[in-house]
Amino acid sequence: MERNKSNRNHRRRTVKGGKNMLKEKLKGAVVGLLIGATLSGGVAMAVNTATWYDVVVDGIKIVLDGKQLNPTDANGNSVEPIIYNGTTYLPVRALSNAFGKAVYWDGPNYTVYLGDMNGKLEYPSQYLTENNIGAKFNKADQKKLTDNYENTYSNGLYFFGNGTAEYLVNMKYSKLKGTLYVPKGENSTLSGQMKVIADNKVIYTSPIINKTSKPVYFDINIRGYNHIKLEFENGDAWENWFNVYVGDAGFYQ
Repeated sequence: MERNKSNRNHRRRTVKGGKNMLKEKLKGAVVGLLIGATLSGGVAMAVNTATWYDVVVDGIKIVLDGKQLNPTDANGNSVEPIIYNGTTYLPVRALSNAFGKAVYWDGPNYTVYLGDMNGKLEYPSQYLTENNIGAKFNKADQKKLTDNYENTYSNGLYFFGNGTAEYLVNMKYSKLKGTLYVPKGENSTLSGQMKVIADNKVIYTSPIINKTSKPVYFDINIRGYNHIKLEFENGDAWENWFNVYVGDAGFYQ
């Protein structure tokens, strides 16, 4: 059935797709990788070409099993579907929230996972936690799980000032993976750096980052080590620092 467009006030937005542009350019209703389903159902697609799109925000409602859904982003803000070329699109996180499915963004491989992937996705054996860490390293507030390039994370810890976080792993894990990032809205002019020390040996040193730095993904071999220490250096005193976060970081067996 053709939609009656004469009685609707359409709002148009022009957005740019593309693997290298999605995370930095798409705002509002279009954030991150977009998954679309045609209005008639059945076809899913991903936008990953460097092309400009003229899209329509048309007040579309989503009803699941007779109940209207109000999709939101990672911060709880309402997200509207958009229409492009007869196809309706929603951000992946909005869909995952609506259907109660976990969502995971694999940045290095430009892959988004929803729900159980039957072993295709390697989840961490143990996320970094607040246990055995100093006062300057705490669990991230939900509002700070978005970085300064609009990427979102499901888990995070933050550090400020100079401090360490130590973990006794007893050679149980082979990898330490995660993303070092600056949270959205950070305005400090300071910079910071992270080091990973395994059994008193520095095995990783991050780039120095500041409020304009892109997120830094790390994948560190920790096989055969007993003791892992994350050392943070950012700011020069308790009164002068900026917040840096470690997103979706964990130990892998």
